[in-house]
Amino acid sequence: MSNNDIVDRALSSTKEELGGEDREKHIVRAVKMMDRLEASIAEKEEDFKEWYRLHFPELVEEIDNVEHLVKILGRGVERSELDSFSGLAENSKGSALGEREKEMIESVVENLESDLELREELDDYVRESMSEEASNMTTLTGHILGAKLVALAGGLEELAKSPASTVQMLGAEKALFRYLRGKGTPPKHGVIFEHRFVNPLPESERGKMARFMANKVVMAARLDVYGDKDKGKELLEECRERFEELKA
Repeated sequence: MSNNDIVDRALSSTKEELGGEDREKHIVRAVKMMDRLEASIAEKEEDFKEWYRLHFPELVEEIDNVEHLVKILGRGVERSELDSFSGLAENSKGSALGEREKEMIESVVENLESDLELREELDDYVRESMSEEASNMTTLTGHILGAKLVALAGGLEELAKSPASTVQMLGAEKALFRYLRGKGTPPKHGVIFEHRFVNPLPESERGKMARFMANKVVMAARLDVYGDKDKGKELLEECRERFEELKA
């Protein structure tokens, strides 16, 4: 049975057995695991590239994307095994690999490959679950940011009951406490900064967009908890219009 088959069966089982609040708990744990996994992958990626650079620095320079690099090296880690990159290999300045070093690099590649597969599986789970439990939120924020907001608020219903000013600051609690203790400047936003209509804006405009977005997030959450209307696209379009105004 493939990993995707396992995830599909788990999703099917979850639909039958879990209520909304229980599902939310699973979504929260999944997105928190994704955050930790992302950090782990980023750290391993940096270390692995520096290690493999000793053998084939030209390939590391050529292939920056870790998923692509791992896929290539799954066929073989020695320069001589990579027929598609024979031109780079012929003039490589890297050193040869001993048998033990080859085995270790192969193990690291397998480990990274496993982490990347798990990240994809978790992402699929969060996407499908958020679309079912909070369709308006997912349309407005995307499944990952939506799940993070639900997790930080303590649940979808708690998010729906929160004032927009609180939603705007979710994830910025440490910075806010530092400011209240007289250190630093007041934060303008928390994780809502990750939204594609907030982070590209100049710093002077992000706070305005974050406030506007937080209001729409609360509306979307209330629709998902108390309503039965699909207005996610409408809310997203309103945010897009405000984004264009502030960008201009």
